[in-house]
Amino acid sequence: MTRGQKKRPPRASVVEAPSEYGFVASDSPPPGPVAPKAQATEPAGKSLWAVLWAGVRLSLGIVAVVSLSFAIAWGAHRYAVTSPRFSVREFKVTGNRHHGGAELAKIAGLEKGQNLFSIDTTGAELRLLENPWVSQAKVGRELPGIIRIDVTEREAAGVTTLDGVLYLVTAEGEPFKPVEGKDPTDLPVITGITPRDLAIDRARAVDRYAQALEVLREYAALPLGRLYEAEELHLEPDGSVVLTVGKKGTTLHLGKGPFRQKLLMAARVLAKVQAGAEPPGIVFLDNEAHPERVVVRMR
Repeated sequence: MTRGQKKRPPRASVVEAPSEYGFVASDSPPPGPVAPKAQATEPAGKSLWAVLWAGVRLSLGIVAVVSLSFAIAWGAHRYAVTSPRFSVREFKVTGNRHHGGAELAKIAGLEKGQNLFSIDTTGAELRLLENPWVSQAKVGRELPGIIRIDVTEREAAGVTTLDGVLYLVTAEGEPFKPVEGKDPTDLPVITGITPRDLAIDRARAVDRYAQALEVLREYAALPLGRLYEAEELHLEPDGSVVLTVGKKGTTLHLGKGPFRQKLLMAARVLAKVQAGAEPPGIVFLDNEAHPERVVVRMR
């Protein structure tokens, strides 16, 4: 190198970097394929017996659980139906008016001392419904020793005569029982409907009874109804009504409905009767051509 010449830097050498995606041939050889793991094999017969044995053990477990549950349930039932702890000691009765609680319990076939769980409540309800006064019945249990009896009883609103026998009639117009013993008898009598009418068209006959009872209710709501109590209401086949009131039997021929205005007119006529005077025998209020006219016939 001569004087004055600058020293040149050595040339850079190029070095090839290893590949980012694999191994360079000069490096260690690439890994070979991974050998699959050896899978344990069992004889087919042994595997089948294992499955069968597992099924048998499961079945035996289920049978054991069911048997134990049945035994527990049977023991509990046995205790419930034999233990004196669950003997009937009291009857709670609601809804009764015509029967006492003890009487209803007897009708239902129930007695104190019976086992609470041995009682057939459905059978007791059916026996109660056989009584004509009872329209609805429900029998239930209250632990440890109470029987509840809830009933709905029919109410008699009138009396009717059928083939010479008096029957009680509900407010809905349904004859439901012959008059017996302690049954109420101080009720107005409804006549004009026969057993044949009930047999041919019971619904229509019941409607006619209901109409008669409605007239009686309207009459009873008037002050006149307290002075001259209704004694009998007769229904004509054409729908006309004849009402007999008072102890001396004043007959009001009301004709066909509507009846309220005619009842008010009858009240005005009877109100004119002086105290102690003889009431009229018949009051005609059935003039359809001139409904405002009233004809009075004295005795």
